[in-house]
Amino acid sequence: MLGSVNLMGYPSILPALTPYLLVFGAFTLVFFKLLNAGKVFSRIYAFAYVLTSLVFSVSTYLMVRDSGILYYELGGFPPPIGITYVVDEFSAFLGVIVTGLALLLYPLIFVLQPRSDEYYLALYLGLLAGFTGVLYTGDLFNMFVMMEVMLVSTYGLVALAGSKQSYKSAFDYAMIAGVGGLLFFAGAVLIYFATGTLSLGHMGLIEQGFNTCFKGLSEKPVEALQILSLLLFWGLVVDEALVPLHFWLPPAYSSAGPVTASLLAGASEGVAYYALARIVYTVLNGLNPILEYSLRILGTASILVGGVGALYSRSLSQTISYTVVMDSGYMAIALSLGPAGLNVALAYILAHSIVKPLLFLIAGWVKGAYGTDLFDKVEGSLRSSKVLQAGLVTGAAAVTGLPPTIFFIAKLGVYVNLFNALNGDLTIPLALFTSLVGSLLALTAFLKAVSALVLSPPGEGWKPVPTILKAYLVLFTVLTILLGIVYAFTIGPVVSSASNSIVAGRSDYLSTVSGILFCRGGSA
Repeated sequence: MLGSVNLMGYPSILPALTPYLLVFGAFTLVFFKLLNAGKVFSRIYAFAYVLTSLVFSVSTYLMVRDSGILYYELGGFPPPIGITYVVDEFSAFLGVIVTGLALLLYPLIFVLQPRSDEYYLALYLGLLAGFTGVLYTGDLFNMFVMMEVMLVSTYGLVALAGSKQSYKSAFDYAMIAGVGGLLFFAGAVLIYFATGTLSLGHMGLIEQGFNTCFKGLSEKPVEALQILSLLLFWGLVVDEALVPLHFWLPPAYSSAGPVTASLLAGASEGVAYYALARIVYTVLNGLNPILEYSLRILGTASILVGGVGALYSRSLSQTISYTVVMDSGYMAIALSLGPAGLNVALAYILAHSIVKPLLFLIAGWVKGAYGTDLFDKVEGSLRSSKVLQAGLVTGAAAVTGLPPTIFFIAKLGVYVNLFNALNGDLTIPLALFTSLVGSLLALTAFLKAVSALVLSPPGEGWKPVPTILKAYLVLFTVLTILLGIVYAFTIGPVVSSASNSIVAGRSDYLSTVSGILFCRGGSA
């Protein structure tokens, strides 16, 4: 069967197996809960699935690097009836990031969120299944399904924080994400009727003008793809937390548990931007003018709204949450610059996966130790620990874009690419100016946070910091600085190779699926 192995003979079932294995683990965890199997067993059981997902993701990445794109037909059914999994270096690299972060954060669940039970662990596996499913699928409808798995898991994880605010935040997110999901679903259905397929590779071949086996109702399928992609884009704006559909994120992330917020902030927006990049470069062969200007304008607005929101926030977790909105704006602007911005966007996603967990873990400790993280209630709360102080200052410097942090590399890439793109288009200098202002807003917001938590005299007595949390904060702090220092020599080439694969490797992606998409005697 074509696709059961790749060109070098390596098994390519791993990308398809990863999300479904995690879903199986999630459902069986609930079953074990009903059987009273015990928390220790459930924690080890869930850990085995998270570890396996990372092993599969690393293996997938190494196979893609070694022998090219992996292709697999689920159940042996070819498209448009069956679902395919098609993985290139871009998606494989992101798979390593999200599964690696999920495994790294897993032990902290029982330190910072000790009341988390089997239901929480099941949703944790479900979230990871959604992430990997979106990254590895080659089918538009399956991408929608995996996004819903991801979103439903997010609602549950936020709500399980147990506060009135977390319930409200989860409900608000469910309502707005439901609208976004409906837009994405409508776009997928209309594309199917217009083109006759839901395969991303097949759509890319149609955009290239090839004659294919499956015919849709549209006489101009290329134009239909360009127009209907706008529905997909607006469906993803919610998950990317871009203005004006950003308002759910600050209350949701700031009310969620610290591990939940760390995983969501470190991976969720990056996965949503991956979905957009896959549609743009695999299906459409590049940005159309409407998508380009929409990304740049919404990104500019998100930087301003996120920066001002962070500046006027009254708590540490809310400040960090608004910077997620702001940094999502930077990623949108990077993607609006075309292929040159992909490398920057991927660097931003990598930086997010390190710096945002660092900050949310600190905020989570403060909230757990003092019952709140409002600045006027926890003054001087970090003075008991040099590790906490170093983590907050380093994370703040990173989000601001100060060297030598990994975020400096990402933000510098935005500035340089915007400067190089200067022409008669007024949105480019506006985006450049706003990007610089965003860094200033972030600096001011975090100066307020550092002043309250570090420089102010302590109010209550010292609170102990768990040793394992100190170790994690040291790790994330060191990575934030170290990756910025060595980026050009080590991480940079890997990021560049992955980001280039989605553009330069488009023909390879399309040729991988073309064998089962063309009629006998058709042209390829």
